[in-house]
Amino acid sequence: MDWKTEYKGKLVSAEEAVKVVKSGDRVVIPLSQTLQVLHEALAARKDELRGVEILQGVTGVAYPWYQPEYEEAFTANFGQFIGPMPRQVLWERRADFTATPYAIEFKDIDERRPGCIDPDVVFVVVSPPNENGFCSFGEAMWEKKEYVKRAKKVIAEVSEHLIRTYGDNFVHVSEIDCFVEATPYNPTPEELEQVINSIPAESRERMEALFDEFKVPAHVIWATRDILSILTTTLADLMERTVYGAGPVPEHCYGIAHYVNQLINDGDCIQIGTGNTSNPLVRAGVFEGKQDLGFHTEVSPPLIPMLVKEGIFTGKYKNIHQGKAVATSFWPSSSLRQEELDFINENPLFELYGSHYTNNVRVISAHDNFVSIQNALFVDMTGQIGVETIPGFLLYNGPGGQMDWVIGALNSKGGRSITVMPSTAVGGGTSRIVPLMEEGVMVTVPRTYADFIVTEYGIASLMGKSQRRRAEELIAIAHPDFRAELRKEAQRLFWPS
Repeated sequence: MDWKTEYKGKLVSAEEAVKVVKSGDRVVIPLSQTLQVLHEALAARKDELRGVEILQGVTGVAYPWYQPEYEEAFTANFGQFIGPMPRQVLWERRADFTATPYAIEFKDIDERRPGCIDPDVVFVVVSPPNENGFCSFGEAMWEKKEYVKRAKKVIAEVSEHLIRTYGDNFVHVSEIDCFVEATPYNPTPEELEQVINSIPAESRERMEALFDEFKVPAHVIWATRDILSILTTTLADLMERTVYGAGPVPEHCYGIAHYVNQLINDGDCIQIGTGNTSNPLVRAGVFEGKQDLGFHTEVSPPLIPMLVKEGIFTGKYKNIHQGKAVATSFWPSSSLRQEELDFINENPLFELYGSHYTNNVRVISAHDNFVSIQNALFVDMTGQIGVETIPGFLLYNGPGGQMDWVIGALNSKGGRSITVMPSTAVGGGTSRIVPLMEEGVMVTVPRTYADFIVTEYGIASLMGKSQRRRAEELIAIAHPDFRAELRKEAQRLFWPS
């Protein structure tokens, strides 16, 4: 059977596709994709299903099962990372969380491992098949291909908006059990105006400016109607800081970029995470004046594709994938920047691979002079780094691939691990450098792996330093308003009374 005939035979409605889900099943929705119809079709079965576990990653969709009335039918289980929308669900303890490094999600783990459960059904978003019957996962891969291999049933929602890239970013029609062609909702001008007008005036003005700047399609704007009731921050804030990397660059980011720039050499291979601090660093000049940088990362922050275009990232000295910018995801940072998507699309300079490959510490450390740049919420004076929780045992994000990159960078010949953060939080009301982690705050990176910590006040070099020296280094880059109290606590903790 040729693939075109096979594809037509597998084409069904969303309602027909989700009938494969049974009570007690585990349904996996990999991160970095926006479902258009499958989630609504599954949610519509809430009265007939019981105990369906939804294992999902970060998403741009506010799924119906976040609401209390769906709890008997569905249990949400967030894997590896959280993001803004699901936080409230977890804080109310109406969902579960699974912390697993991306690099070992499937490696050496199979159904014989106690506690490991393969997915019954996986939902993935793919492009239409090309002339050879291969679909693309678009601008983000993560663990999608691995889930396709392991799931009992694979349902693919077909989107016309996905780009194609080089690397391992493809799946054949024969590997999918059924396809659902999803047509994005195109609101009338009146409906669109109603949604936009429901947003507070200040946020609406900022959103409209961002939509105009990046030429966001109307169907994407319409998706905001489902987001508004879930976000714990304004949508404009989310877009500016996390998705687009647009809006004003926070003043502290210029200072952080200045100091991180001093730790980067021409020809280094760079990993930089996407987050509230690292996103603006690119526009703040963190790579200014550098030449022939390499790029190997998990999820790319905004504007990196443009630095490839400008010849700052050439990959000339990469040990593997020489001349290529490698990532597992350009979502969400590039997902609404049409200029970036157009440049990445079918461009051999970019290769996407599964996170089990990009985050593999052996792959990372195979690059000489590998520099990892990642965000943190808190660092204590022993060097413990926290990126997951805030006081009160409230999950804020998740470990993501933090340890993968730290270990990989430190095992690279000439490698460095850099942790960036503002010196304060809560509008300057609290120091992010603390004496010791409070009870209920997760330690993501143990003190033995702490290397460089950077705030807008300077660089703390911790690797190989004694406990007292570490405290002194960290106090020196803390906000001046908190240094006296930190010195007092350091004296109490690390020196004779």
